[in-house]
Amino acid sequence: MHNNVRKLVYGAATAAALIGATACGDSSTEPGGEQEVISRVTLTLSPVGFTAPVQTVFIDDPDGAGPQSPGAQVGTLSLVRGSTYTGVVKFENRLENPPEDITEEVEEESNEHRVIYTVTGAGLTITTTDVDRQGRPLGIRFNAAAGTTAGTGAVRVVLCHYGDSPKPATATSCTADTDIDVAFNFSILN
Repeated sequence: MHNNVRKLVYGAATAAALIGATACGDSSTEPGGEQEVISRVTLTLSPVGFTAPVQTVFIDDPDGAGPQSPGAQVGTLSLVRGSTYTGVVKFENRLENPPEDITEEVEEESNEHRVIYTVTGAGLTITTTDVDRQGRPLGIRFNAAAGTTAGTGAVRVVLCHYGDSPKPATATSCTADTDIDVAFNFSILN
């Protein structure tokens, strides 16, 4: 009987430790979640108010947050000058089988994440159109407005993870952990 009680106590303690370990980092309301493993970032742009094909491009990072650099962009972003597009970014962990849609997790933990877009080169303005549960910008959905001058440029996409840091109401750069950082080339056509 004494041995059975010891096994029961040991089993309960082990179960409590496992529950505590798996619960850590999965909170969608508490800060401190784990960094996401992302091996593909996809941008999709849909024209607003005119007929043109939807454009989709992606960049693979073969080892997620490992030491290898992200690969080359697959696909092209050719924008019509003076036009507007609705955009969406998708994050995936394709190192898992089947691939895991990290975008869903980012939305569930929206208070801990922000997608920051930085444009260099030709005139393109990106405006975030979605917010987290506290009304702060999230950035999975956005509008992209092409300037009126032809040219080329790049859109840097950074998924910022505010684990233990409070997420600021406004930000133009990532001041916390970076889950992924890639740049997409684009051109604005005549």
